[in-house]
Amino acid sequence: MTQLKQEENKLKITILLTAVKKLRGIDAEAGDKILDSILATAASNENFSQSAVVNLMKLEVFVFYQKWKEAIDLVRKAGNVRLFLSCFFSSVRYTFLEALTYLKAAQSASGWKKRQMKKCALQTIQLIRGWAKSGNVNVVHYLYILDAE
Repeated sequence: MTQLKQEENKLKITILLTAVKKLRGIDAEAGDKILDSILATAASNENFSQSAVVNLMKLEVFVFYQKWKEAIDLVRKAGNVRLFLSCFFSSVRYTFLEALTYLKAAQSASGWKKRQMKKCALQTIQLIRGWAKSGNVNVVHYLYILDAE
């Protein structure tokens, strides 16, 4: 059992360090390949928690570099990642990034696509508002940022 936990922690650290390397611009293509291979391995092993962590890190990088098209594609492809993230902070962070991605996608879209993106963003924002009303003061600043958008 201990060996299994060590392997899982090693993979989480690899995911995090790969995202950091990508943010710093160090060997970005290799970072993409590593994350994609980890994602493929997690999918083949049906390790949804690991897939969720990889998708969160990829979304962080896309939002940081303001690659909204790639970010919205990732959010749509990944589905409801919140169910599989192991800690509450990661779940809240993913929800914030998801709402921000939908808002930015709505700004660049038009017509029914804009309404659809805005609707998805508002649903996600309502989830964060619910957490804030339940007494989680750590999400209030996320609401301020999303309201400003």
